[in-house]
Amino acid sequence: LVKKTKAIKYGNPMDPNNDMGTVIDERAAIEFEAKVKDAERHGARLLYGNIRNGAVYSPTVLDHVPADCKLVAEETFGPVSPVIRCTDIADAIRISNSTPYGLSSSVCTNRMDYITRFVRELEVGSVNVREVPGYRLELTPFGGIKDSGLGYKEGVLEAMKSFSNTKTYSLPWN
Repeated sequence: LVKKTKAIKYGNPMDPNNDMGTVIDERAAIEFEAKVKDAERHGARLLYGNIRNGAVYSPTVLDHVPADCKLVAEETFGPVSPVIRCTDIADAIRISNSTPYGLSSSVCTNRMDYITRFVRELEVGSVNVREVPGYRLELTPFGGIKDSGLGYKEGVLEAMKSFSNTKTYSLPWN
């Protein structure tokens, strides 16, 4: 992970040689930097990054990140890869479900018994196997549960429902 992260060229967003430019704004970059420092104070080990110059924020990797620190307990929409250690599949599911968020997840395993358990037990809107958490096809519903998402599912069929009304009616029995 560190090797791949170090290979990412970042900086001026107008430089075509860069893979990554600025984050949304300087305030966000300052927030990422502070969350990483907070994670370090709580025992995380910075392996690479946490360099900020205005709104330019480096790709960052941390290891041994506590699951309850701000970096992972709050949604961090930045180029930060926090590695959270877990003891087994039950611990991984417990950690994932312990947050107020549940938009999407990504699971990397070849074991079908693990896949079915993750799908069944993770409290998220979608579980993607060997794919990025935001992966979706246009026809599939996408949206979170708990404090994630917009409260409804996205996708073509879901959009059609937004323009439809459901009517319930009853008829006499005899």
